[in-house]
Amino acid sequence: MTRKQSKCFYCERMIEAGDYQVVCSYFMKLRHSEKIWTKTMHFHAKNPNCWLDRAIRELELRPYVERRGRKPDALSDEDRTARLRILRRRSSAMSRLRAEMEGEVRLYKILHLTEMMEKLKVEIEKVGGVPLKWEQIKSKQEGRSFDGYR
Repeated sequence: MTRKQSKCFYCERMIEAGDYQVVCSYFMKLRHSEKIWTKTMHFHAKNPNCWLDRAIRELELRPYVERRGRKPDALSDEDRTARLRILRRRSSAMSRLRAEMEGEVRLYKILHLTEMMEKLKVEIEKVGGVPLKWEQIKSKQEGRSFDGYR
């Protein structure tokens, strides 16, 4: 309830003292400045419902668009499950390769795992392409030998 008269921002009629009202305040600030603006708007809360009418009009003018999180993939469900299956197989091969590099070096095992990872790269091309991270890992490992020295 209001203690004094105010003007409705939507219908521009006066809101009498003692009537219910909705008060909206906008706080605006420029990024590289100390200047701050505030805008206070008063709306009728009952008969007429100016605040609801204004909100509906604003939503029609500027529909809500979700901006959080990742953008949805354009893959079908079958392609997505196939891609995840390939990613899991590559992850398993990478962990087995790391274990081989830490322990006793068995060259035939390392060659088998690297061939397997190359086959997985060809397979994943069909369902969305090779992830950028795979290429980054390859470029980091190109200069290293199996014993860890350049």
